[in-house]
Amino acid sequence: MQLQHTRFVHILSEKGKYYFLFHPGRFGKSLFIDTLKEAFEGNKDLFTGLWLHEHWDWKKRYPVIHISFAEGVLKSRKQLDERI
Repeated sequence: MQLQHTRFVHILSEKGKYYFLFHPGRFGKSLFIDTLKEAFEGNKDLFTGLWLHEHWDWKKRYPVIHISFAEGVLKSRKQLDERI
């Protein structure tokens, strides 16, 4: 299972521009986003023994911006602007 997830990180980074990840709750979206973050930040040691460890350019590091809207319901544009 982990082998497939790290290979998917590589495929997404090589083949696309924008993605919208949507699955019902409890399907591992947060874990996958954290995996993407760690790969783009170049944290090679976390991927030891996994497919991505040998197939990623660990010399390149990218800034990661994480915006979460999981902290409740926003009821106005002003609240949205403040959250962002």
